[in-house]
Amino acid sequence: MSDLFENRIAHLEQILRSHQHDGLSSDPLRNQDLQQIGKIVLGVAATSLSIAIPPRRYLRVLIACGAKSGASDDYLRFNADSGSNYTTTTGVSQAQIDIRNTANSALGFFSIIEIANNLSTLVKPCFLHTVNRITSAATAISSYALFASWVNTTAFINAVSLTSSGAATYPVGTELLVFGNKQ
Repeated sequence: MSDLFENRIAHLEQILRSHQHDGLSSDPLRNQDLQQIGKIVLGVAATSLSIAIPPRRYLRVLIACGAKSGASDDYLRFNADSGSNYTTTTGVSQAQIDIRNTANSALGFFSIIEIANNLSTLVKPCFLHTVNRITSAATAISSYALFASWVNTTAFINAVSLTSSGAATYPVGTELLVFGNKQ
């Protein structure tokens, strides 16, 4: 491996560990050799949102959501794959990644998801951080950290979707942003 490539990997690992993002602007991301490659903002309430993206070696997905219309789990899928091709630290052979680990919540949330999408012939490991949006300082905050993989060895990730497990809808203004390494 070239020194440049090893240095970039070390730099991305450092970013992952330090979470140099405040959730308010994308300026820190632009300074880390990542560029926005996809964005969707709901104009009407919906039970799911999906975005097509160009393949990139490293992906960072940001999801910001206000309170939902009711309690439901929040499922992340890649390339519209709903087969039993996802594995997490809490389950194997799943049809999706539950970003709040079966919390079944109506609360809004903010997620940062890091994905290694470097070879189509390798599984795609993910690290997910999710924080619930509480409505009162008297409420304890809930957060979730989860390791997962999309066990697909034939394709790069070229689409990301978020789906409610039930009829609960994501509110207007829900955002799904995808950043990828510059090519």
